[in-house]
This record gives sequence, structure tokens and C-alpha cells, in this order.
Amino acid sequence: MLLNNVFLKSIRDQRRSLQWWSLGISLYCSSVTLLFEMMKDSIEEIAGAYPKDFGKVFGIEDISQMATASGWLNGEMYSMVLPICFIIFAIFCGANSIALEEEKRTIEILLSEPVSRTKLFFEKYLAFLFNVFFIACVIWLSVSICSSLIDMDLAVSRIFAATLNLTLLSGSLGVLSFTIAAATGKRSKSLIIPVILALISYITDIAHNFVDELASINQLSIFQYYDTAGAFNYGVNLATTLGFSIMIVCLTIFGYVKFTKRDLQI
Repeated sequence: MLLNNVFLKSIRDQRRSLQWWSLGISLYCSSVTLLFEMMKDSIEEIAGAYPKDFGKVFGIEDISQMATASGWLNGEMYSMVLPICFIIFAIFCGANSIALEEEKRTIEILLSEPVSRTKLFFEKYLAFLFNVFFIACVIWLSVSICSSLIDMDLAVSRIFAATLNLTLLSGSLGVLSFTIAAATGKRSKSLIIPVILALISYITDIAHNFVDELASINQLSIFQYYDTAGAFNYGVNLATTLGFSIMIVCLTIFGYVKFTKRDLQI
């Protein structure tokens, strides 16, 4: 019966991977958040040993900001480690959604059931979104609960805003991977292209802080619009959220059109 419900089949097939990713990310977020309680008295002294601009490597303007709750979470998690982990997760989910079915020749079995290409595409897409939002909830809850335990004096809404920004960044690259997989059926392309784009964007975004000539080029970097520091301070940025959302919708439409028209590898 699951073959008739592609969404439930996809969730079932990916449940072990989702469980391990959730466990690992939850343990990481919890431990780093709780570590602030132990480190807060010595962070300023440690930060003073480094040049102020050193913090730009970790996505913060001044390394002394690490002594604040928002600066600690942004510098230790949201600026580097969480984006890397979440982007990898989203890209692999996007690549595996359709292209893996074609590689394993199981897409022929699915389409032999009363399942149209449209239903297959959107139920696979919903399963992908479910995985991405599940990890986002794990991050938000882990940080929020642990921050409240040690009284970091950081509003849950601000943690939500930073996590939303992270989810939009990672989800966009994941949707790009999903779109490439749907449009080409090539899992290798849907993995390599988003990873290279993410890597170049990240390097450009860091380098432009030290090389003024890269400022104009950096406008094309997706990381240019990833501002968790602003999210921690001011909440959800509607313009950024709308921009990422439009990009996601456009990629989804393009992937759907290409998927319904191309020859499948069956």
C-alpha cells in the first residue's frame, strides 16, 4: 500500500538517516549551548588575545561579541558548523529524492502503480521538506531548551529567527539539488553542483571582509544574505525570507516542468 503513497514510503525509507542526523545535531547544539555557562567568565579574556577582525572568519564583526549569548551561539554554531551540517543534509536529501530512485531502477515500480509524475514529484518534494523542517525543529528546540536551562537571557523568538535563516539557506541549496535531480536524473550532478556553489559562496563571503575588490562579486553569494547575527538582534528579516522563498518556488517550478517532460531512466 505504501507504493501508492510516495510521501509515506519516502519518509519510511529515510527514517534511519533522519534519526541519526537528528540525534547528532541535537547533541551538538545542546552541548555547545550549555558550554556557554562554563565559558562566559573567560570568553572576554580569551577573545582579547586575538585581533578583532579574527571574528570575521566565524561570521561575526568583533570576536569580543563571543562573550554575549547571541554572539556565542552565532560564532560557535550558526556561522559555520550548523550551515555545513545542515547544507550537507539538505543536499543529500534533495539528491536522493528522485535521482536515487532512478539509479536503483525503483522509479519504474512506483510509476507502475496508479501514481502520476505530478504526484510522484510533489510527494517526493513534500518528503524532502519534511526532513528539512524536522532538522530545523530539532535545532530550534535543542538551543531554546538548553538556553532556558542556563538562563542565557535570549528570546526564543530570536533563536527561531536565526534558525529560520539557517533553514532557508540550507533548504535553498537542498531544493537546488532536488531540482537538478528531477531535471536530469543524475545524482552525481545534484550533489556536486550545489556543494561547489555553497563552497564558492562561503569563501567569497568570508574573503570580501578582507579584500575590498570582492565586495561586488559577493553580491552573488548566497551567504551574503545569510545574516544570523541580525536575526539574533532584530528577529526575522522579511525581505530575506521573501527572497529565499521566491528562489525556492522558482527552482521548484523549473524542476517540476523538466521532470514531467524528460525521459526517465527506466
